Amino acid sequence: MLRAVIFDMDGTLGDTLFLCVESYRRCVGELTGRTPETAEVEALFGVSDRGVLGGLLGMSPDDPKLPIEKFVEVYEELHEKYAPHPFAGVKELLGRLANAGLRLAVVTGKESYTALPTLRRFGLHDRFEMCLFGDPYCNAKAQRLQEYVQRTGLDPQTILYVGDMPTDIQQARQAGVRVACAAWAPDAPRYEATCRALEPDAYVKTFEELETVVNGMQSL
Repeated sequence: MLRAVIFDMDGTLGDTLFLCVESYRRCVGELTGRTPETAEVEALFGVSDRGVLGGLLGMSPDDPKLPIEKFVEVYEELHEKYAPHPFAGVKELLGRLANAGLRLAVVTGKESYTALPTLRRFGLHDRFEMCLFGDPYCNAKAQRLQEYVQRTGLDPQTILYVGDMPTDIQQARQAGVRVACAAWAPDAPRYEATCRALEPDAYVKTFEELETVVNGMQSL
């Protein structure tokens, strides 16, 4: 029986991919005079904020001179323009899941620098029992999912991870939890073939489809 649903953030709770890309491009452009291409930024995704910024600037993520404060400033400035709200219906979805007795959490590749401002702006900061963040050196979602298992004592097979990227499916499998591919973001068709080939437990294009999957897992 399903006990918890854990959500990714970018592309799952809100349409924030463009916000992330443009924040890196503008920040690096202002610092260096050279604005990186979108593909250059996206190629670094998987690691956390400091990892991406360090990769673009040729700096170690742990370098005390890494201008993470500048990046966060740009990110928060552009948030209202590019991602002022979560996906329509997210708050209601989370409310229904909570009312059904499910525990809710977030596992994201972001660090607290950007994850917490986004949750606050989206009005979701009080909806989750915990939020586990990314690592500047690797995609750490599998480790964070395992950490959630350890902290809660839940059986991994009673946990569903909801994420939108192929790597989310791979990381969930590595952690031993169930996984639903969230395909409601505008750019989801870019990844559909790859995501389906990885055979997630479910491929859902709407919140209603996700709830149907959740209800089915709860009844097992």
